Amino acid sequence: MKELELLTRAFSFICVIGLGYILKIQGIVRREDATIFSTLVMNVTLPASLFIASSTAQVSLSLYLPFLLGILCNLLLNLVGYWEAKHSGHQASVGLMQLSGYNISTFTLPFVQAFFPASSLLSVIVFDAGNAIMVLGGNYSIATGIDVEKEGMSVTSFLKNISRSIPLMVYLVSLLLASLSIQLPQEILSTLTIASNANPFLAMLMLGILLDLKLNWKEIGRLSYLLFLRVGANILMGALIYFLSPIEQSMKMMLLVCLASPISVMSPIYALKLGSRSAEPANVNSLSILVSLAVMVLLIFLFV
Repeated sequence: MKELELLTRAFSFICVIGLGYILKIQGIVRREDATIFSTLVMNVTLPASLFIASSTAQVSLSLYLPFLLGILCNLLLNLVGYWEAKHSGHQASVGLMQLSGYNISTFTLPFVQAFFPASSLLSVIVFDAGNAIMVLGGNYSIATGIDVEKEGMSVTSFLKNISRSIPLMVYLVSLLLASLSIQLPQEILSTLTIASNANPFLAMLMLGILLDLKLNWKEIGRLSYLLFLRVGANILMGALIYFLSPIEQSMKMMLLVCLASPISVMSPIYALKLGSRSAEPANVNSLSILVSLAVMVLLIFLFV
């Protein structure tokens, strides 16, 4: 009965993604319309989910580890992307950028919110706080430093960039509230719950609209190779976390879920800013969503 319920809920998530994709290819919505859903998710429903999660969270010193891992895992993926690009003759900075980052806020969090206890959200939030620092400027700063002809992002512009991220600011405020055991008034929590409940649906619908399956099949071998490198690196990091890290089992499981996340949606955008004129960063990003979707469903059946 439990397996049937999980299968039904996972299928419903896939159907919502499929609905978004069908609406796009039928011309009912455009790919550009995803920015509307993205604005709602990133500025309304996601922050509401974060505040709801922090209202019941218990913060311990062990939570600093997911924050550091969010940064370190990005750095390792940067090394993998840089190494691959150097050995294949591609632009090193673009190679670094297109494999980096985790799309947790609009992909993984809705899954955790729908299938795992509310207490599980905190580990994911803390990991994504570290991840967000890299995704919203850290990885790009490293990439621009590789190209000597490009001016790297200054500390001031980097701080300004991340300070404009509402989700990151909400992450930090949520963690502060949880650390100080401060709970929002029940009236506010009741209102936030309405927006929080809408987050999984809007996030999955947005992913469907953004999904692009019009790939150049002549390049499918290289795209598969790039994904193999990313997945292999995440499997290695996951094994180290699971077998060697001194943290509780439930947190280990949530960190493995985080590592199953697709590539950050910011990666192809920054790759373009670095001078990429290829569709490769966008294509590998789209394929990573499909791979992560399959892995996420598997992890749900293993962990729930």
